Amino acid sequence: MTVVLSAYIRLADVGIGCEPWPQCYARLNPEVEQKGIAVLTAQGHDMAHYGARVAHRYIASILGLFILAIFIAALRQGSERTTTVLVPAAIFAITVFLSLLGYYTPTRSNPLITMGNLLGGMALLGLLWWLLQRETEARAVPGPAPGLRPLAWIALALVLLQIALGGWSSANYASASCPGLISCEGDILSSATVADAFDPARSIALDEEGQVIRDESLGLLSMTHRLFALLTAGYLAWLVRRLRPQPLLAGSAVALALFSIAQLIVGVSTVWLGMPLLLLTLHNGLAAGLLLASINVLHRLTPPTGSAPPG
Repeated sequence: MTVVLSAYIRLADVGIGCEPWPQCYARLNPEVEQKGIAVLTAQGHDMAHYGARVAHRYIASILGLFILAIFIAALRQGSERTTTVLVPAAIFAITVFLSLLGYYTPTRSNPLITMGNLLGGMALLGLLWWLLQRETEARAVPGPAPGLRPLAWIALALVLLQIALGGWSSANYASASCPGLISCEGDILSSATVADAFDPARSIALDEEGQVIRDESLGLLSMTHRLFALLTAGYLAWLVRRLRPQPLLAGSAVALALFSIAQLIVGVSTVWLGMPLLLLTLHNGLAAGLLLASINVLHRLTPPTGSAPPG
């Protein structure tokens, strides 16, 4: 819930779902900010999402208390745990990082800050899911499945990279540069464009009215995310075929396939329908589901003792 609400707030604040899109996209008012959130100039837009912000704040606070309790319990259990203490320690550290990032962030127009929130939230979700499975299920490696565990690691890596590409594209307001499914504005393959698009220190320029100034490199970000989605989906489809013959992996394989197919359908639909806010929020939620499905496969291929957790 926290991940979905965070995605909804982030997408709403950058102008997704405004009318007419993409002309109104990322219309920000730098003079009106609340705790680092640049508010859209559209009348009433801030109040429309106030409830989501409040809900996110309270849910995240409650989650933080639960994570603190998990960390304290892990320290008390010591060697009796089925996972190393590094997992709950990492969960606690990420929670502190996200709390500090949210409190001290001066503006969300910085792509690195947006990426920190997105990837930190996904990492927190993934580690909590891994910890829950390892503590509640004691499954051995399912039958004769040689070589499947490295394939599951590759799937997890591809999903994480796809999430990172989508986050970087969103953080740089790149969607409006590719309004068509396979068409983008400007020359997106020049060396200067490539260097600028993936420069971690790049900043977002605003004009005197607060409108994001888009350049040609932004189209490359969006198109890279879309093409890599096809590569990831293709690999996951191949992996599902390898997993289904294994009795204890059939359910995990079905979940992986369903999330992958749904993600492709929603991704294409968001472009065709002009980036509606609710569909893009669903797209983020399905990305989280795909991450959890990938971790579940890895969990079922990892012995209950002597295993190394992801991350």
